[in-house]
Amino acid sequence: MGGLTMVAVEPVEPIIEERSGIDPEDDRLWETWEHLKLPPGSRAEILRGAIVVSPSPMNLHNLLFALLVEQLVPKAKKLGWAITNTESIRLHSTGEAVIPDLVAAPKKALYSGKEWLLNADEVELVVEITSASTRDRDLTWKLESYGKAQIPIYVIVDRLDGDGTVTVYHEPDGDGKYKLHQTVGFGTKLWLPEPFDIEIDTSEFTEE
Repeated sequence: MGGLTMVAVEPVEPIIEERSGIDPEDDRLWETWEHLKLPPGSRAEILRGAIVVSPSPMNLHNLLFALLVEQLVPKAKKLGWAITNTESIRLHSTGEAVIPDLVAAPKKALYSGKEWLLNADEVELVVEITSASTRDRDLTWKLESYGKAQIPIYVIVDRLDGDGTVTVYHEPDGDGKYKLHQTVGFGTKLWLPEPFDIEIDTSEFTEE
């Protein structure tokens, strides 16, 4: 691949080549990502010019996902949205491809005939649930990339921040930042802004 493609398998950190603004339609890195053969349960993303492969999530990670789905689905149904995971999202603004832990998108976008790829402007909310190998990227790279892509709401469930915290970011400025954010500890209720306009109860996020 002429030195273009770098693949990192967790927990090893990838060598990073800054390539912001690449055109994924014409880039061999993107083509390699599309045809990459992965171990069962793992996933690959394009982040900061490298292909990064993450392992299957742990039990607690899956439980937190399930608890969020339970609370988001009633409002999502009213909005005509689906709550899903393993959705690949193209971030044109940074030339990246991401697979968030949870995605909210209109059902019509999933019915659109595309087999597996969404554009950022079709996504209403993304959630990342941190692990030891992904936490730094969730808090830095992805925060900036989602902000640049103007994804309306980004939620980070950080089970490694003390006893656990949840942060909701909203109102992206298009330059890699969100104008507003709120952080609460596990066990506290968190308001999710419009168009959800609901409280997320995190009381079950930790075993007491």
